[in-house]
Amino acid sequence: MMQILVFVLSANPFYEANFTSLPIRSISVFTNPAGLGIKRGAESYFTYHPGRLTNASSLCNFGLGIAKMDSVTYYEAGLGLRLPGAFSFGYAYQFDIKDYGVSRHIFGLICHPSPNLSLGYKTTVGDRYHMFGGISIRPFREYVTISCDIEYEGVDSILHCYYGTMIQPLDGVQLNCHADKEFNWNAGIELIFGKIKLAGAYSNVDKKFSGGIIISAQSYKNLNYAYRQ
Repeated sequence: MMQILVFVLSANPFYEANFTSLPIRSISVFTNPAGLGIKRGAESYFTYHPGRLTNASSLCNFGLGIAKMDSVTYYEAGLGLRLPGAFSFGYAYQFDIKDYGVSRHIFGLICHPSPNLSLGYKTTVGDRYHMFGGISIRPFREYVTISCDIEYEGVDSILHCYYGTMIQPLDGVQLNCHADKEFNWNAGIELIFGKIKLAGAYSNVDKKFSGGIIISAQSYKNLNYAYRQ
């Protein structure tokens, strides 16, 4: 389970899917189920990296996804609720059908205390304590996003740090780069065409490219204003 969670966090070509404080709608599946309660709607996304596939969909407060890495396949079903004030809470159940008993309960929380600040937290409940906590700051509205996540796995006392930034030089064009504490980095671009969002990224770890597409029932033009609700 830890392996698939780390994969989704570090190798998704969509920037928001790599940080617990940023996901909305379908991107929230495998990232932070609390995002399913923010700007609800109907949406699906698909990403491909050699040997890795991810597909997820959201409808209203609900999300469902499948992630495949080599011969390992995981599924996740989640629910997000917008709480009074600046908080959103989420729950997800992640499991492997072929290996019955390998499953995790996941709880997530996102807080938007101001239009330029977002906080995220996600933890698993079960035989392995696995926690992610992060922050994203937008000092120049939607034009610059700076993010950081801390990952802690309690059984083996593993601690990781992930950080990145995204800039929007033009409407509909977003450039991003994110890395871990060893500076294993991914750099990419996202293009927005109304209700369709395309992403491409390059990983210096395996020297390979990844790509993704989001198809939404709502226009993506205003999704960058998720904090302003």
